[in-house]
Amino acid sequence: MGGLSPSPNQAGGLGHYSSVPIPLSYRALLPFIMNQSSENIVTRYSLSDDHTLSAVIKDLRAGGADRLAPRRRKLSRRVHSTKTSAYNQARQRLPLALLQAALAHVAAMLARMAGGESGGRTAPPPPRRTRQLLDGSTLAMLQTPGLAKEFSPGKNQRGNSGWCLLRIVVGFCAKTGAVLSATCGAQEHSEQAMAWSLMAHAEAFTVWIGDANFGVWSIAAQATRFHQDVLVRLSPPRARRLCAGRPLRSGEERWITWHPTRADQVPPGTERNPVAGRLIYVRLKRDRRWIDLWLFTTLPGGDYPIELLVRWYGQRWQAELNFRYVKTQLKMDVLHVGSAAMARKEFYAGLLAYSLVRATMWQAGERLEQPLAAISFSEARRLVLSRLKDWGRALCTRRLALSVWLRALCEEVALHTLPKRRQPRPNEPRLVRHRRHKFPPFRGSRAAARARYATTKSL
Repeated sequence: MGGLSPSPNQAGGLGHYSSVPIPLSYRALLPFIMNQSSENIVTRYSLSDDHTLSAVIKDLRAGGADRLAPRRRKLSRRVHSTKTSAYNQARQRLPLALLQAALAHVAAMLARMAGGESGGRTAPPPPRRTRQLLDGSTLAMLQTPGLAKEFSPGKNQRGNSGWCLLRIVVGFCAKTGAVLSATCGAQEHSEQAMAWSLMAHAEAFTVWIGDANFGVWSIAAQATRFHQDVLVRLSPPRARRLCAGRPLRSGEERWITWHPTRADQVPPGTERNPVAGRLIYVRLKRDRRWIDLWLFTTLPGGDYPIELLVRWYGQRWQAELNFRYVKTQLKMDVLHVGSAAMARKEFYAGLLAYSLVRATMWQAGERLEQPLAAISFSEARRLVLSRLKDWGRALCTRRLALSVWLRALCEEVALHTLPKRRQPRPNEPRLVRHRRHKFPPFRGSRAAARARYATTKSL
């Protein structure tokens, strides 16, 4: 597996592809997406800037899916209508299990591309361990009667917001940034409970890295049950309780036994037993501000020193950036759907497209374990979308070898590097400027609003 990755150059950490062969795992990844008509159309739909159904029909009529049809029966010549109803019915019939299986297949191939090992009888060495950055978020959907039955809308002191919320929990690969595991549900479900299901389906010896939201006993107990490990941050009150009145100095660690309290939830099938692990305290200075970092891990101390664990946890912020790419570049912050089934399909289809871009960036030389990212995600997304469109329209000759086509794509993606900053970017507060709107906010049902408007107008 060591020969699969391109050797980085001295300028920007990007590989030279004139002599480096494309690995078999990546050579099989794009054909898997390209040869499956459903995944190909859904992936390009998610990567596109225009997520309307009309854009898909225009692309089909322009020859975007001609290669998916048999020879001499181009799909563009058989699609005469510009209406979107047929495609809308087809995507509703698309099985959710198909998208989930495709995402799992891509995740397994990406894990092999990155050199990860899991599922064996003995734990692999630290560089070969599969590390997943665990984090959660929410996606908004305009409230409809069908969505409100499964995904309740958000509420505050002013009442119903009119937006249904889809809670998501994703495990990102610490090496490639791709999605290795994901689940979604109603906002009433806690992120910790949703993470239990991800751990139950993950391979043995997987290392889960999470913030203080996942620094609870149930996460450590679930990982221990399935022969996995955790590296999670602890909140100060929980860390003080685990210290048991014996404080730690910066850079020190202590083996403890984490006993569950009556308030701790228990995953189904997991016994209420204590979890043994290492309690670590490190005091760091960042931008003239001191940070007290409390960590708990079930990893042994021999091959996993404190410096390595702190560096691993420092990659956890990459999960926040990955969610930003998913929501802004793929425009998944708001799902324009009318049913719960389509919301789940849009979620998994978007993650499938995101992982495809990450796979291309990894092969082009992107290494997230380095201090700075090298390749622009937005430019990589545009290039992958453009090449997929050319492939669908059969603009790429069939005589062109697949390895040459993939190498050309990777070489072009590797050229779009991010500029090197002379000074580090300062940390900004997580705030946004409020923009006033001309009209007051809309709350409640439209029928009630129309009735109030009719009464006011008649007066």
